[in-house]
Amino acid sequence: MAYARSTEGRGHLYSAQKIIAAVAGVFVLAACGAGEVVTPTAESSSPAVPTASTVACTETEFYSRNSDDKYLTAELSKMQFPAGTCLFMVNTGYALDKPDTRHITVHLDVAASTSPDDLRPVATDIAHVLKKTEIGQHTSVVDINNWGTAKPKYRTLLTDEDFQEHPWNGVPSKEAEMAIWKIVDPK
Repeated sequence: MAYARSTEGRGHLYSAQKIIAAVAGVFVLAACGAGEVVTPTAESSSPAVPTASTVACTETEFYSRNSDDKYLTAELSKMQFPAGTCLFMVNTGYALDKPDTRHITVHLDVAASTSPDDLRPVATDIAHVLKKTEIGQHTSVVDINNWGTAKPKYRTLLTDEDFQEHPWNGVPSKEAEMAIWKIVDPK
């Protein structure tokens, strides 16, 4: 497994083998918003992503590398994603700089997204869900990317390198939480 470094020197989980395996259909799960317009609910305050047509997420047989991946995928699958947003895959591992904590990477498929900034609202909703899980209580880094889309328009991702330091509970505001995410390039 290869790790990329951010400008702060912290490791970000990245494995080309995982992505290739996922694209090959070895490890795919989908949970997707459908339709032209989705009104955000109390559970999901992400705005709807405008789409030209209804986006259908593909659901295939799910193979998990470990029980943490499987558990978090099931938890995130319960979310109501905005239209055009699909959960593609979840990877967990141990953080490089804090081996007793977890590093979670959530791969999304948002075909309409042109930059990581488009992912901030749904990434914030995902962080709220992760924070409430047992694994989230022992997680130091969370990455959110758009690598599940068939033709990614960008390689950069969103990261919270201090996940334990942030409450991810809507305080002081959704806008303040969205500003927590840093954009990094996992070269």
